[in-house]
Amino acid sequence: MITVLEILERARTAGQRLPYNEAAILFAAAVRLAAANDSTVRARLIRIDDSGGLRLEPFDEEAPEADPGYLAPEMLSPDAPDRNDPKVQVYAAGVLGYELLTGKPAPRPGHATGPELSGPLGDVLRLALAPDRRTRIEDLKQLEEAVEGAQPRSSAEGERNILLALRNRSSRPPPEKEAAAKLSDRLHQLEAQVATLAKAQSRMEATQRQSLETIERFEVGQLRAGDAGRRRQPVVAPAILAGTLSAVAVVAVAWALGLFAPPPPLRPAPPATSESPPPSPEAKEESKPPAAPAKPPERKPASAEPKAAQTTSEEKPAQTESAGSGQASSAQNPGAPPEATSAQTDAAAPAEAKPAQTTDDAGAVAAADSGSAPQVTPPAPPPVKKRAAAPSSQAAMLHALALSQVRRGEAALEQGNADDALASFRAALENEPTIAVAFRGLGMAYAMQGHDAEALQAYDKYLRLSPKASDAPEIRKSIRELTTRAKVGTTEQ
Repeated sequence: MITVLEILERARTAGQRLPYNEAAILFAAAVRLAAANDSTVRARLIRIDDSGGLRLEPFDEEAPEADPGYLAPEMLSPDAPDRNDPKVQVYAAGVLGYELLTGKPAPRPGHATGPELSGPLGDVLRLALAPDRRTRIEDLKQLEEAVEGAQPRSSAEGERNILLALRNRSSRPPPEKEAAAKLSDRLHQLEAQVATLAKAQSRMEATQRQSLETIERFEVGQLRAGDAGRRRQPVVAPAILAGTLSAVAVVAVAWALGLFAPPPPLRPAPPATSESPPPSPEAKEESKPPAAPAKPPERKPASAEPKAAQTTSEEKPAQTESAGSGQASSAQNPGAPPEATSAQTDAAAPAEAKPAQTTDDAGAVAAADSGSAPQVTPPAPPPVKKRAAAPSSQAAMLHALALSQVRRGEAALEQGNADDALASFRAALENEPTIAVAFRGLGMAYAMQGHDAEALQAYDKYLRLSPKASDAPEIRKSIRELTTRAKVGTTEQ
């Protein structure tokens, strides 16, 4: 537990004062507790326990006074009243409220307060600190009613959260110790990451060893097969296959750990055309086996032999005409040998088939004659179907990390550590800006610190991201309470 005196001293040492909202709620709770127990208050007697509850230690009237600043002016006179006198108790409660709201010690007994007190609650404190006891508030019950009229009472849960946040913030270690603790947490995180990488490396090494053992076993089997007289099988292809499987296993492990993203799908190359230009008639003719020479008769004219044997690309029309004249002469000369007539018919066959060629064949022949390859237009490649992109393992890792940080922030909230909770929720939003539960945690942490405007913004973002959440009615109720409290605080200031 921590006392209100320790909270005030730490704030003064840091050159700060408590937020107005927290100070007003703490003062109202202390007055309510003192009125219920009819006890004299001192800052050292009021404690905040680990659950955010407020406790008031009993005041020892017989003990020497340890806090002279809480004594009413009439206590300095010879006929001083009892220290548990109702108006003396009211003055002591007013001193406590002055210290909480201003962060400074109360004026000396008999001196009036200055303009540092403002708003309805400041007016109540002026009446409680009146030097003349006749104008002072009568007792603690009347003071409680006046404080509740100036500072509306919040819900028990909200008051407990604010007091718990005030206690945790005041109980925080010095900045150098806090920095050392954060550095230690960061080192623990790095150690965990190094351990994860070491496990991945060990798995990759194990996969590589298995691949090498598989290759060795295969080679041993090949050697045994060769010793048995069987034909030795090549080991290059199995070795390549085993190496490929090993590489695929290593890549799969690395991809699962998010070390790299998969490459984009490649577009298939257009299919190569299998079309080839048709052979030219000259090639056909050259590839045709030569006709058997006809046996010449005992006396054959020498001029008839060149016409049946010579066929060149430059003399195609002449060959056609000679073939036609050969047929005519064969019909007119029945005594000619049948072999010569057959040779002439074979020589004329390409010329007769030539007119039946298509226009494309004629173009191909012309291209072949000119010595250049024909221009073939390849067909258009078929449309490539885009595959759906595989889900990013990096996004899954970020989501898991954000959920872990949200849980850490919720644990910090349960312990009353609003600052650590804020850091965890902000880290979660850096990894995943649309995670709704992080905004809910931010709202709770800001509410614990008394930052109503930031809490309202966080709650509003949470409801926008998750309007149908199971706790949406409770969040809307908290928004209404924060809005009412902000309006009251603005009116008081």
